[in-house]
Formats: sequence, C-alpha cells, structure tokens
Amino acid sequence: MRDNILFNSYPWYEYSQGILGEVRTKAKNLSKDVFEANSIEHVVEHIASQYTLEPLHTYPEQKTQDIVETIRTVDYPLGSFGISDYDDDRTVQIPSYRVVVELPFSGSEELWRVSPTTRQMNRASADISSNQLTFSVETEQSSATAESIENAVLQKIAEININVGHVNNDISGFNKSVREVAATEVQKRFEQVSKLDSIKMALKIPLEKTTNPSPLNQVKINVQKIAPLSTKKEEPGGTISSDDYEAIIETIRSMGASMESNRASEARDEESLRDMLLVGLSASIKGGAVGGELFHKSGKTDISIPFDNKATFVAECKLWKGEVYVNEGITQLLGYTTWRDAKTVLVIFNKDNKDFSAIQGQIEGIFNQRKDYVRTIGQREGEWRFVLIKPDDNGRQIEIHVLLFDVPR
Repeated sequence: MRDNILFNSYPWYEYSQGILGEVRTKAKNLSKDVFEANSIEHVVEHIASQYTLEPLHTYPEQKTQDIVETIRTVDYPLGSFGISDYDDDRTVQIPSYRVVVELPFSGSEELWRVSPTTRQMNRASADISSNQLTFSVETEQSSATAESIENAVLQKIAEININVGHVNNDISGFNKSVREVAATEVQKRFEQVSKLDSIKMALKIPLEKTTNPSPLNQVKINVQKIAPLSTKKEEPGGTISSDDYEAIIETIRSMGASMESNRASEARDEESLRDMLLVGLSASIKGGAVGGELFHKSGKTDISIPFDNKATFVAECKLWKGEVYVNEGITQLLGYTTWRDAKTVLVIFNKDNKDFSAIQGQIEGIFNQRKDYVRTIGQREGEWRFVLIKPDDNGRQIEIHVLLFDVPR
C-alpha cells in the first residue's frame, strides 16, 4: 500500500483564496431571475453553504484494523550496528507486522491535502476515500505485543489529529469570510441588476413596432425555465421572461392612459374596466390565451395568461376604495400565485376620489407596512414595483408591478 502524506499538497492561503474567488464568480454570474424569486439573504445563504468548509473529525473508537506479516527493509548508516566501511550491504531485513487501519472521519475531505498555517511536521500519511482514512503501522515481530501495536496505532492517530486541530482553527475564521464575501458580492450584483432596470424605465425605451394591423405591439410569450432558490422541493415550472413581462406592462400602461382620456370608461365598474384591458392584451399578445375570471389556485384572477395549463402571469384589477381594500387586493393576488409565478401586476383605478395626488402618496406606504414586504425595485409617476414574500414559502418572492390610473367619473 502506497500512502500519501497528509496536509502537504496546497498551502492554506492559496487554497482559501481560490475558494473566495469562486464565491465572487458565483455571485457575479447571478441572473435577474434569482433575485426576483428569492431574498438577498437567501441567495447569500445558498452561495455560502456551497463553499463553507466542514471541520475534520476522526472517530478512533470506530476504527477497524487488520494485521499481516511483512519484511521491513531498513537502511543503516555506516558504523552502526556493526556495519563497517567495508560492508557492501548496508540494509537489514527485519521481520515485522503491518497493521492496516481504517479510520472513519467527517468533514470536508479536501482539507486532508491542505497545509494549515500552523503545522506539525510529523509527515503522517494515509489514503483517503469515502470518509475514511487508511494507513499502516509497522512494528518488529521480536518486540511486538498486542498492547504495543495498539499504542502505536493510537500514537499515529494522535499525530494526525494534531494537524486536524490546526486546519480546523484556520477554517473557523475562513467560513466567516465566505459569508462576508458572498454578502458583499451578492449585494453588488443586486445593485447592478436594479440599476439596469431603473435605466430601462427612465429611458422609456419603446417597443419594437410590427406590421400587425392592431395599434398595439404583438408580443410572443416565451416560457423559460427558472431555477429559483426557493425552499420548495418540486421541479420549478414555467414563467414569462423579463422582457415579456415589461412588454405586457407597457400594453397595460398604454391602455390605462387611453382609458384616462376616454369617456367610454366613465360608467364602467371594476369588472368592465378589466374587460377593456383584456381587449388590449388580446390584441397585443400571441403565443398564449388571455381570459378573464380564470381559476388559478385558491381563487379567481382578473387577468391570467395560461401556458401548458399553468398560469405564467396573473394580474388583479381594483377600484380605489381605500387602503384596506387595496391590501385585500394584494393578499388576493399573492394567494392566486403558485410557486411558479414570480411576476404579477396590480392595476388600481381611481373613479370616486377627487384628490388623485393623495392616493399616489399612499401606495408606497401600503406596501411598506406589510409584514411580507421585502423591497421596492423602482418607480415612475403613477407606477411602483414591489417584491413581497410568498405566503406559504419564505424562500420564494413575488414581484408586483402596481399601475394607478385616474379614469373619468
């Protein structure tokens, strides 16, 4: 059996900095969908858990061992044990026993190859496989007893455990660094994603026009697979892309602006105003069906875009009847969503309140005061975008884009 020297392959500094580099790369490559589906804290925890090192721990009481006869060849220097300068053979063959020990361990296996900052130079060696160290101890047959063999094995384990302690001391501070680096880099990436969204909203980039006779741009709904860091175990389903989400919002924005200046909406109730939006969405969207009052999880939605029998987008329309009524609408919207939904819309129509500016001033506070509120992504006049926690899954987040329209009374 050829053993390998433990704690000898990689210097601790080089090894630890390599891991921290991987943490930074992982955070820098996070997609927008990850932030839409999870809290920043959850993303940090997810990344940190992948790179956190588990301390090594050996279990001598669970070791197994076997003993075989062997011949040990020993090289002696000149002048020792009666060997003279004239002797050609300076080796001695010594009958011995070889004890092969299998020692179970727990912890991050790669740590056995890392040289800690403080190291006992005992050059202990072992083969490493499947949470088990395999090493050997040899003793001369002439002086061997069961007690001396057991003491030799325990001495070897003690030597190994000296460096186990040293490497564990290094990782105790390192694991804290992993979390700190993950938190810093995830926050940077989140700010990059948020800045891009804010720039897009500020530039008001128009949709690409088509040759379709409809005055509204047609948008093809493409369902993409996302891999959110949710606590749910089942396979994630489909969702609309971020570009499609923005295009749908632009359609609702255009329809709402038209309704604000069109007296055809003045006598409409909540359901009728919803139907007017559906007309615009039906003309704007291809690749999926748009329908009203479609069942979706725990209740009925005002607007739903199904794909393969799954809703990829849901929206709720409400007349402004005060803070309590809007909160009910938010709760309803969150209740409609399944684990697969990440992007939703809440449309609020004001018909009876003359002080429209006062209503605008209340929207952000309504969301900020909710226990499930996470953050505000961005806003423009008459619009807000909020992220809330899904009621039955703290690891999953729902994005709600709010549009407020002042329609004729």
